[in-house]
Amino acid sequence: MKALLGALVAALTALAFALPAAPSLASEAEFRPIAGEGLGYLRLAREGTVYHLLRVDLARHPLRVADARREGRKAASVDALGREAGALVALNGTFFDENYRPLGLVASAGRELNPPRNVSWWAAFVVRERKGGAKAEILTTAQLLALAPEDRGPFAAALQSGPRTVSSGRALKLKEQSAARSAVCITDPTHVVLVTTEGAPVESNALAAFMAASPAGGGLGCEAGLMFDGGPSAQLWIQAPGLALNVRGGWGVPNALVVLPAASGR
Repeated sequence: MKALLGALVAALTALAFALPAAPSLASEAEFRPIAGEGLGYLRLAREGTVYHLLRVDLARHPLRVADARREGRKAASVDALGREAGALVALNGTFFDENYRPLGLVASAGRELNPPRNVSWWAAFVVRERKGGAKAEILTTAQLLALAPEDRGPFAAALQSGPRTVSSGRALKLKEQSAARSAVCITDPTHVVLVTTEGAPVESNALAAFMAASPAGGGLGCEAGLMFDGGPSAQLWIQAPGLALNVRGGWGVPNALVVLPAASGR
């Protein structure tokens, strides 16, 4: 019996070390305001990876999508896109083909800039601005395609990518892959957290588990989550009163999700 118990303990210990590591908010500092109370930043370091986390209050800061395509240009770094948009924050968005053409829905300020793409495992992060204020949600591709074109038009911001990481507060089982990551987390309809990593690659299921776990359990407490394009595309730029940061990617991208200054509705 002792031998069996010892083998069981050893097996469980080995399993624990084999599981992908995720960061933890436990014993870490809270998000610190960098542009009033509507925008907060938190840096987490874990096993060679740095997680840059931006919490955005949609009641204070509008979200839009900056499109790099202009005057013959196909792509740009997110810092260039953020500056052009007069933004405080810019995060890379959709996938794109070898010619830097965006793949999937791109919409901003009520204009559809690129049509949806029928890929079952993709989804769209969308923000609608109505009389009750701005609200964010993540729509599956099936839900997105079921909308009439006129219902897609009013999106204040929309980006289609994939895969989803969290649905109804639960981490989804994903294909095991490791890379630099960019993602968006919805904690409630009026608050989102933008995520970018740098340093050691992050395994997809570890990211999903971190996003889904409650803050008390060391996570972000996402109700829904979605990955944007990762690898060399993952990049983040912040130019706010309380923080200047530029996480550079390996190449330009065709679009970026941008956070505008408070009371700006462009």
